[in-house]
Amino acid sequence: MNIQGFYTGREFDADTFFGAHPYEGGTHFAVWAPSARDVKVITSGLSDGSWAEWQMHRSYSGCWEADAAGVTRGTCYQYRVCGADGSVVDHCDPYGTAMTLRPDGRSIVWGAPTCQWTDSAWMAKRSKNFDAPLNIYEAQAGSWRCKEDGTPYTYSELAKQLPAYLKENGYTHLELMPLSEYPFDGSWGYQGCGYFAPTQRIGGFAGFAALVDALHAAGIAVLMDFVPVHFAPDADRLACFDGAPLFESGPSDWGSLNFDLASPPVRSFLLSSAAFWLQVCRCDGLRVDAIGNALYHCPNGWQAAEFFKTLTAGLHARFPGCMLVAEDSAGSMNATSDTASGGLGFDYVWEIGWTQDTLAYFAAPFGGRSALFRQLCGSFGPFGAVQGVNALSHDENHPASIFTRLYGNVEEKLAQMRLLLLLQAARPGKSLLFAGVEFGQPDAFTDGREPNWAMLADAGHRALADYSKALNAFCLAHPALYTPQSFAWAAQDASTGVLGFTLQAGCETLLCALNTGTQAVQGFGLKPGWGSCALPLFAAGWVDHAPRPIANGWLALDLAPLSGGIWQIE
Repeated sequence: MNIQGFYTGREFDADTFFGAHPYEGGTHFAVWAPSARDVKVITSGLSDGSWAEWQMHRSYSGCWEADAAGVTRGTCYQYRVCGADGSVVDHCDPYGTAMTLRPDGRSIVWGAPTCQWTDSAWMAKRSKNFDAPLNIYEAQAGSWRCKEDGTPYTYSELAKQLPAYLKENGYTHLELMPLSEYPFDGSWGYQGCGYFAPTQRIGGFAGFAALVDALHAAGIAVLMDFVPVHFAPDADRLACFDGAPLFESGPSDWGSLNFDLASPPVRSFLLSSAAFWLQVCRCDGLRVDAIGNALYHCPNGWQAAEFFKTLTAGLHARFPGCMLVAEDSAGSMNATSDTASGGLGFDYVWEIGWTQDTLAYFAAPFGGRSALFRQLCGSFGPFGAVQGVNALSHDENHPASIFTRLYGNVEEKLAQMRLLLLLQAARPGKSLLFAGVEFGQPDAFTDGREPNWAMLADAGHRALADYSKALNAFCLAHPALYTPQSFAWAAQDASTGVLGFTLQAGCETLLCALNTGTQAVQGFGLKPGWGSCALPLFAAGWVDHAPRPIANGWLALDLAPLSGGIWQIE
């Protein structure tokens, strides 16, 4: 670690100094606690089962160190901090690489995790997929599959099922909700505390490494949800770590604490955590949570922007091919522009505006949609403005699932799910789908509850799952869908709910047309541009499968209620 880099907020390897580092015969401990009056290491789990106490001494400004003879890998420990206010509190290690299972808040001496990786070929060829398909499946590792007694599959057990499921269903990437150790199940991992410790809930580092290795072997990239804006408020974790606010700048909007992104050592802590997940855990990228909140709703927003610029520039330089995705569009901050031109430097950004406008449209009664139609079409935005991800994520499946939120009876919901997925796939940008949406999950997402896989026994939901699989396979085969070079509107008709647009890449031009209304339209005129005919390639619901001629740039289509499709223009 470069100590100057740590204190200037530009260090990506702070974990090589801080934390517990075992050596032959003992363990070296180091912790940052500048306002503390005194710090001790309290260990348990030694060979005779006794507790032990190790006095730490000040070294660098704000740092405390100790060598503990006889403390070996697997020993539990905490820092007993006598704070600036005179309070004495036992805290977990901010840089610890393993923790006991909640509600126990102790860290475990583990050192730098190691694994026998078999994915060197994958790591050498991975990319950001700008010119390749990028179809993301989002899941919470601890609830994707559960056993009969309700306990979740471990990472190692997931490794035997999840890669094959993703491959079979046409997904290229898996995005996992936060896996840094966290105390409160109901936070879904978004209130973390162990930023260098994969959660022990389902197997810790060794299990997670096995899952990542299996996913890479199947050709699936791994994105991890990284949360650098707020953290758990628990008193025995990071809160008031040295008797005064250290990591935090104040309370967040979610009952947690905001990180102090104006503090250089805090920035170095977060930069090092991000690098840990990419280097040690071999994730292929990070989805960075809540950047809009840091930029616009926290103190020192401009310093948050500088932090994100340092994060993206540093990770891209250290890990070529890694993918960095911003959760908030933050358009005024140019999230996907490069840092040299003043942008934040992310590779992709979630298109939250499209998600909200589109779901609002499909949730509205059929008779009231015309007023929302312009908003639906307007959410497409200017073509090529950002590298966007059309995300139908966990956020849209709580407190009610997407399927439940759609207007209409069950058959109408199933039909609209087909249209929604088609619209998501065809809109310029990449796609993300939360677990269960692919078959019309009716239940809201909550921690510990797996998707309702039993719905696949229902003919309608099984057909939707087959449709989603076929749509993914179709998208993977057509560059105009995953890397369009141009986009043009072919129809926008609020009165009928018909919209259509063309996508072009190389010699391929595709027309996507949807009837989002409940009335059939006969001979509806679209303007896909010049060509001789339109050949139907993919259908959402019933469409006429006969090739249709194009005359003077115009095409007439028959579209059944709540149906759509994709045609090739020749």
